[in-house]
Amino acid sequence: MTKIYSAVKLPESAIKIIADQNIELDMHNELTTPKTAEMIEKVKNADGLITGVNVQAPAEVIQANPDMKVIANVGSGFNNIDVDEANKHNIAVTNTPVHESVASTAELAITLMLALSRRVLPGHEMAVKNEFNGWQVMGYLGGNQVVDKTLAIVGFGQIGQFIGKLAQAFNMKLLYVDLEEKDTDLNAKKVSMDEALKEADYVITQVNYNETSHHLFGKKEFEQMKESAYFINTARGGVVDEAALLDALKNKQIQAAALDVHEEEPHINEALAKLDNVILTPHIGNDTYEARNKMAEVAADQAVKALTGSALDYQVNE
Repeated sequence: MTKIYSAVKLPESAIKIIADQNIELDMHNELTTPKTAEMIEKVKNADGLITGVNVQAPAEVIQANPDMKVIANVGSGFNNIDVDEANKHNIAVTNTPVHESVASTAELAITLMLALSRRVLPGHEMAVKNEFNGWQVMGYLGGNQVVDKTLAIVGFGQIGQFIGKLAQAFNMKLLYVDLEEKDTDLNAKKVSMDEALKEADYVITQVNYNETSHHLFGKKEFEQMKESAYFINTARGGVVDEAALLDALKNKQIQAAALDVHEEEPHINEALAKLDNVILTPHIGNDTYEARNKMAEVAADQAVKALTGSALDYQVNE
């Protein structure tokens, strides 16, 4: 009987897609990440593997069963998979760049920008501690409106463009940094990284993570930003040199920062967590019922299609 090993716990809707095709499912049924040794044992008897962005599929996992047909990743990124090794064995690798995930991640980026700019967390703390002494004209918490400001989006793919679409509701001037000119209906201007950093009131990074983008934001980049600027990372943790970000915040080279992703994930930078001009969230960009369920369903569907000889919709190593 054809078998899929899922290294991630799947929702019932995704499990049903596999069961409906009479394919056996061996699933890691915990909200934990399996060890490499466990994965090696499991894939030996599997025809397909389902992973998630939290699950590494290095060469040794793939080599444990080079006859696998597919590795279906739950996530739009796939840098957790050794695609080169998969290519050596003609194993299809798929991802899940679904609208629900794009929209949810873009929503969070805008949420963090607003919460950071309007100092929602300090305001919340003041309220719950009952330290609010009444409205005063000069009683500033120090927030800024985003309306009419300049937003630079670094990485203008699907998510970056959706962030731009949402930001237009605030009448923001849109700049973007990308390797190529994008064909978009948005009123957005392609600029260099230097120009974006110098001009932007808000910088949101949404680049793919790879060797080129590792520590894309470091000491030099933070020094180029306005002292009044806000920085938001909803891409991948490795895009930011957190030590350099910490220095930039302490030295008031930038005003504040929000990170949904972290350099040593799942570890959270304790020094950043102590600052009152920082918002940290635990990689919840697409952590919505709509997005995660749809991503899992698409990954299950891609695995089933690969094992039943159907055309794949989201193969990344064609």
